[in-house]
Amino acid sequence: MGEGPDRVKNGSPGGGDVRRVSGEIESIRGELGALVAELDRRRHEAFDLGLQARRHPVVVAVAASAAALVLGGLIALAVRSRRERRRPSTRIRETRRALARLVEHPDRVAAEPSIPNKIVTAVAVAAGTAFAKRMIDRAVKSPPRVPQARPA
Repeated sequence: MGEGPDRVKNGSPGGGDVRRVSGEIESIRGELGALVAELDRRRHEAFDLGLQARRHPVVVAVAASAAALVLGGLIALAVRSRRERRRPSTRIRETRRALARLVEHPDRVAAEPSIPNKIVTAVAVAAGTAFAKRMIDRAVKSPPRVPQARPA
C-alpha cells in the first residue's frame, strides 16, 4: 500500500516495536483471562444458595421470618374476611345494597357483554371447537382391523 519499504517483513528497526506490542498483547490477554476466571468464580459463589445461607445466616433468618409473617398475615386476613362475609348481618346488608342498586339502575341487571368479552368468548369457542373436532377425528380414524381366521 505505502510507497516505502515494509519494515515488519524486512526485520529493520521497527521489528522491536512488533515484539514489544506482541508482548503487551500477551500480557493483557493473560490478565483478561485471570479476570474472567475470577468473575466466573464469583458468579458461582453468588448463586450458590447454600454458601450464601452459611455466610449470612442472620439475613436468611430475617427474610424467612418476614416471609412467614406476611404469609401468616395474609391467611389470617382471608379467614377473617370469610368469617365476616358469612355472618347473617353482613349478608343482609349486602342483599339490601344489591336490591338498592337494582332499583336505581334496572338496566344494568342484564347488561350486554362488552366488546373485549365478546371477542374472548368467540376465540375460546373457536379453540374449543377445533380441539373437540381434532379429538373426534382421532377417535373415529382408528387403524383398520385385520380380520382374524376363525377356528373350524
